Amino acid sequence: MSLTKQLLLNEVGHSAWANQCLLEGCAALTAEELERDIRISHASILGTLSHIYDGERVWLQCLSTTADLGTWRLPQGPAPQYSLDVLRQNWPEIWDGFRRTLEELSETSLEVELTLQLPGGVERRFPRWKILRHVLEHSTLHRGQVVGMIRMLGHQPPANSPMDYYLAGEPAVSA
Repeated sequence: MSLTKQLLLNEVGHSAWANQCLLEGCAALTAEELERDIRISHASILGTLSHIYDGERVWLQCLSTTADLGTWRLPQGPAPQYSLDVLRQNWPEIWDGFRRTLEELSETSLEVELTLQLPGGVERRFPRWKILRHVLEHSTLHRGQVVGMIRMLGHQPPANSPMDYYLAGEPAVSA
């Protein structure tokens, strides 16, 4: 396996583990704390976690498409809001989907450009590997916001950095 693919699989593993750490850490919060409008990101911890989940769900669908199917359109309209229980139950399937998709794609398939229609009707072509990097960075950004929100509520957020992942022995996420 190429170093590129190994690095991407490692990043997918870290992202899944970091999301799971946040979900476990948020289980100790009250419903009011999870839903409180903190005026950061997607208003609340639960709103931001839902946004991360929905982004990963949507971009996984995009990565699974093929160039011959034509333009892939980013869904429009408000994203669904999920409960913490639904996220804990359904998110592992998304993490496993990223891992499986990446393992199954050849090196050349990672370089295949897909045509995307983004908000505002803008159409652009991106190789799959850049789409995957986008979704991983998107999740990292919003996880950091959730960590800040947890701190603002007076709680200690769970460790979830790449170094924390390496120190934990790069554990697999539990489904």
